[in-house]
Amino acid sequence: MSNNVFLQQWVDGNPFIMTLEKLKLTEPELMSKLAERDDLLDGFSAAPESIKRIGLSKKFFVPPEYSYELYERIYHLVLVGYLNRHPKTDDYDKYLHDIEAGKQSVKNVPKPTSILDAGTSMLMLGRSGHGKTKEVDKILSCLDVKGHFHPPSEETGWRRVPQVLWIKVFIKSTSSKRPFLQSILNAIDEKLGSNLASRLPSATVGDEIIYVIKMCRMVGLGMIVVDDVQFVLNANKTKDAKKLTNEFLEDLYNDLCIPMFFIGTPEVTDLFADKNQPEQTERRLISDGLFRVQDYKSDSPTWHELVEATMLNFLGLKRDWLNDNLKQILFYYCEGNVSKLKRLTEFLLTEKQKLTKSSLSERIYRAHCETHIRSESIKPKLRGPQAVSPVRKQTEEPVADNKEPTETLPVDPKVQARNERVKALIAQDMEVE
Repeated sequence: MSNNVFLQQWVDGNPFIMTLEKLKLTEPELMSKLAERDDLLDGFSAAPESIKRIGLSKKFFVPPEYSYELYERIYHLVLVGYLNRHPKTDDYDKYLHDIEAGKQSVKNVPKPTSILDAGTSMLMLGRSGHGKTKEVDKILSCLDVKGHFHPPSEETGWRRVPQVLWIKVFIKSTSSKRPFLQSILNAIDEKLGSNLASRLPSATVGDEIIYVIKMCRMVGLGMIVVDDVQFVLNANKTKDAKKLTNEFLEDLYNDLCIPMFFIGTPEVTDLFADKNQPEQTERRLISDGLFRVQDYKSDSPTWHELVEATMLNFLGLKRDWLNDNLKQILFYYCEGNVSKLKRLTEFLLTEKQKLTKSSLSERIYRAHCETHIRSESIKPKLRGPQAVSPVRKQTEEPVADNKEPTETLPVDPKVQARNERVKALIAQDMEVE
């Protein structure tokens, strides 16, 4: 059987999957949509500092090498979720029109029937400042449905079927269950221009969840993206039943039967590394796998492009100043972190002092010190123009200006605890067999 025959079996008039197929991009198409580079426009290098700072924060994005792989993983997630949700055989969405028209009460709408194997989920894991949120946001913008309602047809039972392909919510600002559920409805309302969130009942958490399930099913929701998942509390350590926990997310995922995409930092290991944590929670919350965002290396093409753009186009350095030595200095202070590189660049822009080749190393070090709040994040100063080797281990101490070994700083207990959690994450096998 050809691929088209297989695809036709899956589609079978399902407008959700048909919409996905129309949105699918090739890798060149995706990369061209993701990139934002005002600094490549004619005359940008001569623009005033205020314009460059705006360009740096608003219109400067270099897609990383893993962009298309991530795009395909997200696309697959939504596709799998829609395979068993077919408007032709399930007319549950009809209630949405009756509710909006005031002809039907939400309480009288029956709970949607359970769907087998319609949900799947994955976790995107990476250090803070590596651009995970912005990367996902830009990919999601390429998977958006402009007309949120499919026209009536025989395949949809002659109904005007709604579709919200994805919504995105955050956990950092919602420490309890109700605000989190409310944020899901608010995101749907923003897409459809509806007013579903205002009808969320002030009842038990169970009733609230049933209401959210009804609304998500009615609008053909394709995927829920949950950012800052590291702020979810561990159910084994949290006694308050109203708090948002990892087990609550697991239950919601099981009931919704809608794909969920989680974004988090290494601190998320607190949810899984506890020896008393049920294994099923880990298995279900990353049933479609784990996507690790690795640190940039000094020879990474993306990192090389970021450094060239910030130093040449934004700061106006001469190209011959940007030698291997300077690149290694930047990598040492920024640790291959995009946010640190942009903060350092913005600080040098705000100084409004002309950079010279002889002062570059000193000015970069000052920018590094001034853009860190925590003292333990400030790296020891390099000796003169000598740069640290890109293969130097992080535990190896650079030589100070006085040529004497730098004194070891005391380790912050919180930093030590975080390092241990990261080690635990690396040591364990979180992949689904």
